[in-house]
Amino acid sequence: MFCQLFFVPRRFTRATLALTIAVQSAAVQPLSAGERVSSPQLIGIAQLEGSSSDRSGQQDKLINGVPHNRLGGFSALEYSGKGQRYVALPDRGPDDGATGYECRFQVLDIIVNPEDSPAVKTKLVETVPLTNEQRLPFTGDATAYAATAAHAGRLDPEGFRFHSSGHFFLSDEYGPQLMEFDANGQALRDFTLPDHLTVRHPAGTKDSENALNNTGRASNKGMEGLALSPDGKQLYGLMQHVLLQDGVRDERGRPVGRNCRLVQVDVATGDVREYVYQLDSPTNGLNEILAINDEEFLVIERDGLPGQSAKFKKIMKISLANATPIQNPGQLPLELPDTIQPVAKEVFIDFLSPEFDLSAEQIPEKLEGLTFGPRLPDGRSCLVVASDNDFVESEPTLIYVFGLQTDHEG
Repeated sequence: MFCQLFFVPRRFTRATLALTIAVQSAAVQPLSAGERVSSPQLIGIAQLEGSSSDRSGQQDKLINGVPHNRLGGFSALEYSGKGQRYVALPDRGPDDGATGYECRFQVLDIIVNPEDSPAVKTKLVETVPLTNEQRLPFTGDATAYAATAAHAGRLDPEGFRFHSSGHFFLSDEYGPQLMEFDANGQALRDFTLPDHLTVRHPAGTKDSENALNNTGRASNKGMEGLALSPDGKQLYGLMQHVLLQDGVRDERGRPVGRNCRLVQVDVATGDVREYVYQLDSPTNGLNEILAINDEEFLVIERDGLPGQSAKFKKIMKISLANATPIQNPGQLPLELPDTIQPVAKEVFIDFLSPEFDLSAEQIPEKLEGLTFGPRLPDGRSCLVVASDNDFVESEPTLIYVFGLQTDHEG
C-alpha cells in the first residue's frame, strides 16, 4: 500500500514555474455542477520519508539543526486542475515558529492507478518560495512582526486554493490573513478581515500571545483551512478553534469551546459573512475545508492524538443550506441562541473505522491536506488527503487516496 517519493532534476527557476503551475491551473473542476459524493473507498497510501529534501537548493540548517530544505510539514494540498499535478503547502516550519524557515510551496505529481502496485506514487517536481511584492521571502519566525531588508515578515501558511485566473489564494494563521498570489508565489493583495478575528498584541510564543489578548484567534489556531466555491467567487476560511472571546480559558489561558467560525469572503468585493461550525468535542480542532458545491463542503475535524491513542479522525460533510449568518459577530455566546443555526454536519470518512483497516503507523496526529483529484480510470471521483509530519525526520508524510461514487441532485 505504501510507495516512496521519486525526484526529478532540480529546476528552481521562476520561468520554469510559470509553465509548471500557471498552465496547469486552468478552470477544470474535478466535480461537475450538481454532483454529490458518497461511498469512500481507500485506494492506497503513499509515503514520503521524513528525511526527504525539497528542491529549494538551500544547504543551510535552521537554528534547531533541521535542514532548511527538509520536505514535509504539509498543511494544505491542492489539485492543479490538469494531469496528476498538485501543490503541497508547508506551514511555518519546525518548532512552532522558533526557526527562520523561509515559506514555500511544493509542486508534485501524485499518480493514482488502482490496478498498479503500489496504487499511489509521488514525484516531487519543484519548490517555489513565497514572497512579497518586493520578492522578499516570507519567514515562519514567530517574532518577525515586520518586514526587514532580508524578509517580508512572518507568515504561517495553512490553506491554498487555485483560482481559474492562474493565481492562488492562501490563508495565514498568524494574522489571520487571506492573501492572493500570482503563479510565481509573489503576493498581490490582502483581503481585509474583521478586527474581531485578529489579535491586537502579537507575541512570539503561544502562551504569551494568548495572555496578551482578549479577542481574536487563539495563538496557533487561526485560519487553518481554505475552500473556494466552484464558481471561484467565494472563499471560505475555517478557523481551527474558537476565538479568544468565544470560549472560556483553561488553566494555561487557552480558550475552550465548540463554536468555531467559518468566514465567507467575496473574491470581488471582499464582503464578509460568518457561520458557526460546532465541534463534536472542545478538545478537537479543524484543519481543512473543501468545496463540493455551493452549499456542501468536506471538513477535517480531529483530535491531537496519534496511532492507537487517537479517538477522533474524521472528514465531515457539512451544509450551509440552513445555516444562519452571525448577525453580531463580535462575540459568540457559549450556548448558541435559536437565532444562530450552525452548519449541519455528518460523518463522511472515519479514519478509525475498521473498514479502512489502518495500522497505528497509518494514523498520524495531524491530517491537514484535502483536495479532489482527477477522475479514476473507472470514472469515480478521487479524494486525496495529506498528513502533516511537523518536519520530524522519523515521521513520514502520508498521502491517502480515496475513490468516491458520484451522482447528481434530483
